[in-house]
Amino acid sequence: MIVHGDDSHVRVIGRTLRYQDITYIDYSCSAIEFLFTGTRAEAVLWSDGSSFESIHRAVVAVFVDEEETPSKRLVLDKEEDTYLLYQGTKAKETKIRLVKYSEVAFGRVGIKGIITDGTKPVPTQAGIRKLEFIGDSITCGYGIEGVLNVDTFTTAQENPWEAYAATTARALNADYHLISWSGIGIISNYTEEEIPNDSWLMPAMYPYTDKATDLALGNKELSIWNNKAFIPDCIIINLGTNDQSYTKKIPDRVETFGREYHKFIKNVRNLNPYSKILCTLGAMGQDLCAEIEHQVNLLTTEGIKDIYYMAFDDQLETDGIGADWHPTKITHNKMAARLVGKLEELMNW
Repeated sequence: MIVHGDDSHVRVIGRTLRYQDITYIDYSCSAIEFLFTGTRAEAVLWSDGSSFESIHRAVVAVFVDEEETPSKRLVLDKEEDTYLLYQGTKAKETKIRLVKYSEVAFGRVGIKGIITDGTKPVPTQAGIRKLEFIGDSITCGYGIEGVLNVDTFTTAQENPWEAYAATTARALNADYHLISWSGIGIISNYTEEEIPNDSWLMPAMYPYTDKATDLALGNKELSIWNNKAFIPDCIIINLGTNDQSYTKKIPDRVETFGREYHKFIKNVRNLNPYSKILCTLGAMGQDLCAEIEHQVNLLTTEGIKDIYYMAFDDQLETDGIGADWHPTKITHNKMAARLVGKLEELMNW
């Protein structure tokens, strides 16, 4: 039988866009998860990956039952196709998780339907704890499987499942949303110029469900995210790494960053009045750590409650360096361990 990939048949994980009977799981680690009894499960997937060069096409991963590493990864190079998720030899209850590995900037993925040879798919049960991560390429798992000066970035080497955010969520048995985009910043995306690269910034992206996909689909009315649909216990913000490529410790630029960071945190608080907020930075440079800590202290003195700061340790070359100077799995594991400890303290978990 074939059913829609909506929340009546699958558990939808992540900030996802439902449009014209298609569920778009575009942000890193967005996913669907379902149970069925049978021997075979397939998914009808749409992607615009063919419009990207081969190294930047959409990638999804398939997890069966309680696997910690996926059974398979699929590179989506066709606009629409039916993909085998699972084939067994004996009918039994089986859990399937389909996860977006490539980030939203590279190739979109729409779930048009789920096909099984047995019972109708049903959603798995949602977790009790909830975390939201707002970040950049580090959160996306960019370059985590590559090697510095050996590999050039490809979506096939991008692995958000093994990055610090998803690793932290699993360690704490928490559901998660990742709102992340490589190269993104608060006042400037990554730049090698003396002027800010401000064409696509997180403050303008965050309020929407999936602004990039809406624009790619030609939707004139952008979907505003319903913050009541997922109320995080804590929101972890890991931004500033790309801004520092522009600020370069220049005082007036750092001051501008701080002012706009302050505004962004207040907006996140207004949209999420019941969530604690943890501001972080540091794994790929610590130039703006002091400014972020300063802004957190200012917000606290202004009466904004439940806002905290934590710095990650800078990555070490002895732990390996991934593609384009990005953290390796070793570094991500260290980041996750530090973050888990901080969240256990803040949340009394």
